Amino acid sequence: MSKRSRVDIYAEILETLKRRGPIRITRISYAIGTPVDRAKKSLTDLASYGLARIEDGEETSYSITHRGLEFLDAYWKLDSFLKFLEREKNFP
Repeated sequence: MSKRSRVDIYAEILETLKRRGPIRITRISYAIGTPVDRAKKSLTDLASYGLARIEDGEETSYSITHRGLEFLDAYWKLDSFLKFLEREKNFP
């Protein structure tokens, strides 16, 4: 199994937020297969970049911002392009 980059983890978190709406940290951690403390650090980073929103209330939840959706779109386009280039490089 290959090691995930920080950007890959950010994208996984944002994809989870996009699909599941406002969600608590434990569900995010479970969805991306990362310990809660690491997921929380990544979410703090994402919020500081304006890609995620921390919603304080009875229980803290997290959601994706418009900028986060734009990041995800660019991430998936780049990921697809890089996979295409890798296939072309390996084509005889």
